Amino acid sequence: GGAQTPTERSASHTTDGRIVIVSSTSTSRREDLCRDRARMKGTAAAVIAASVLAASMGVSAQTAFFSDMARECEGVYREGLNFPLKTDMLQEASGIAVSRKHPNVLWSHNDGMPQKLTAITTNPGQEGLVVSTLSLPDYIKPASGDGDWEDISSAECPDGSGRLCLWIADIGDNSLARDSKFVYAVVEPPVNPIVVFNDPLEEEEDGDFAGRRLQQYSRRQSGPRAGYLSWIVNQARSGRGVGDDAHERFHNARSDPRHYNINGDARYGNGDGPTPEQLEELKKCAADHKFLIENFVAPNDAWVFEFKYPEGAKMDSEAFSVAPDGSKFWLIEKTTGSSARVFESDSLIQTDSTEFFREVPVEQISVLSPPCFASNLGCPEEKLHWSVTGMDVHPQGHKAVVQTYAGPFEYTLDGAFDLASMSSVTPVGGFTDKGAESIGYGLDGMTLWQVPENRDEFGCQFVQPLMCTFTATELP
Repeated sequence: GGAQTPTERSASHTTDGRIVIVSSTSTSRREDLCRDRARMKGTAAAVIAASVLAASMGVSAQTAFFSDMARECEGVYREGLNFPLKTDMLQEASGIAVSRKHPNVLWSHNDGMPQKLTAITTNPGQEGLVVSTLSLPDYIKPASGDGDWEDISSAECPDGSGRLCLWIADIGDNSLARDSKFVYAVVEPPVNPIVVFNDPLEEEEDGDFAGRRLQQYSRRQSGPRAGYLSWIVNQARSGRGVGDDAHERFHNARSDPRHYNINGDARYGNGDGPTPEQLEELKKCAADHKFLIENFVAPNDAWVFEFKYPEGAKMDSEAFSVAPDGSKFWLIEKTTGSSARVFESDSLIQTDSTEFFREVPVEQISVLSPPCFASNLGCPEEKLHWSVTGMDVHPQGHKAVVQTYAGPFEYTLDGAFDLASMSSVTPVGGFTDKGAESIGYGLDGMTLWQVPENRDEFGCQFVQPLMCTFTATELP
């Protein structure tokens, strides 16, 4: 009869894997068997080739998805409403990365060598709650014990699988004594889905404008009223209420969050002791870990890259970013001098499935003037405030942002992921004067997330989003 399909032949497989083909003559049987074996080899080769192609297409598609989803800010960044971190796990948050795997999730870590990453949610109504931790094994750190984690990024894993990884930069060197620096990539773990996907602001059943629907409606309106409506909704739903001074409190919360909380009330700092209202405010940053799930790095889910600077140079760095496809990383020197060096790594893509440790060369590609000077905005007297303390590259690759103690500055690059062009670009700054050691683009490409260095008067550390606006008009 006609040729059988592999599926039809599978019914004729024996328990030891041999194939039995029924034929009228022994010669025909032998010829069919030979043809069948040859056909199966060809089919297997085709399946393997198709799998490799599909995997590579999947990686490209995923990288393209993140890039296409993001948009560039054509206006200016302004401070959004900040919120406190409801945990004692991040006493000195030194890096921040926006998750590419889970919506409304930020990953961070403490300065030093904490061996743990912490995820918090930005979900409306639950901001600042810890939803996951990831503990790294002790073998993922320098044998000398002199590691210093300074930044974190999110990108695809280096094995080409399309999985998403968190990339940790062990690059700090205050004493300029380390010979080698390290970058660790670990597969991003699960987070608590109850918090991340729960929406406490769902619209009411009657279909009227309420909850999230009202917030979305108000964001589509023009002018300051849009943010004001969203703030009013949050005030009403939090039980804080809305009084005659609502407009003034909104202005205080937006314009001076260092001295006014999210409700627009003055923070404690007058030396007379906290009022009952201020004590209630302090509770907002009390540790709340009821939604926390703990994760540990699984075998073969971590990669270690060791590097040394060219010609044995010793330098400190706190600024690090990874290309969205996990193919390379960039570093910027932390210095109080008149220029900071920019470095780029060779390819990080894994070529051997058993290769989980590799030395990778880095090369200097640019030199930056202090961003405060290059932007023509003027620099603080304290030179430490000139230093670059964090960075991130826009998902589309045409912009990069660097963090300083005087606030962030954004660069428009000459080409996609062309960080070598940063030295010839005039950066834009002045979005906020809140210094930080961390900065990260949101998945929308139009939000900057940072954790300011300074705590408020209560000792709470808070997350400060910078939102893209299309006007330079001051808030009311």
